[in-house]
Amino acid sequence: MKVVILGQGAIGSLLAARCQWSGVDYAVIGRDTKLQAIHFQSIDGRLDTFTPPSISQEQLRGSELLILPLKAYQILPALKSLKPSLSSQPLILLHNGLGTEHECRALLPAHPVALAITRLAALKQGIRVQETGRGQTDLSWVQKPDSDTMMQVQQLITNLLPPSEWHRDLRPLQWAKLAINAVINPLTALHNIRNGELASAEFQVQIQALNQETAKLMQNLGIPGSDDLNNKVAEVINATAANFSSMHQDFTHGRQTEVDYINGFLVRSAAQRGMSLPQHQALWQAIKHGRPAN
Repeated sequence: MKVVILGQGAIGSLLAARCQWSGVDYAVIGRDTKLQAIHFQSIDGRLDTFTPPSISQEQLRGSELLILPLKAYQILPALKSLKPSLSSQPLILLHNGLGTEHECRALLPAHPVALAITRLAALKQGIRVQETGRGQTDLSWVQKPDSDTMMQVQQLITNLLPPSEWHRDLRPLQWAKLAINAVINPLTALHNIRNGELASAEFQVQIQALNQETAKLMQNLGIPGSDDLNNKVAEVINATAANFSSMHQDFTHGRQTEVDYINGFLVRSAAQRGMSLPQHQALWQAIKHGRPAN
């Protein structure tokens, strides 16, 4: 089964490098037919320069695995663009935040789709891509393909993204990651700092207030894992201390962020339950309106 990666973002480039090194048959759909060369450095220091093979969406044949390692706000426009070229090939949506599942189901109600979250991390600067974090990739089918295709996809992911695990219900893990991203991403963006600087005393009251709001919403929705969010967030801050968050990079460079699918998603979900999340609301609006902290 051929792997087709949409775009040459940081994670898309990391996936291309994994395919390149493992000998997987793959191609990349880029903005242009001529793709950028990638100067890739793995977390263990391996260096490689290569240009991925290119494919257009019109060349899709229906037998590919199509991976969308995009920003959450890019998923729906990408699916709308791809829709005329899609037949039965399974899609994997790989991004931060929540909310795209409903958009995808509305647009492609019967199409085979899986959701994925990952602890892989990469930093892209021009054509240079540096792998900055490794960890597990977790996936779940929203709409399953036939059994043979499903087995092929799951085996491909096992080989390409170890360690990986398929789940019947991804929501607890999605919410666990969302809770952490809803703290680290906007605060590092607004204060222009690395993740590790959030461990200082000045941020602890705000972090605890954000975690408390998230925990109450998770409890109201019956999502497990709301206990001990303070320690879980602190663990990730320490483990990724040297990293800049993806939202920090987008915010600093004047690009659109995923805040609508992170803090915004929390605020909208709470409103549907008659709840308010003033701390998350404030961060959402500050990022939306480009207001760095004083």
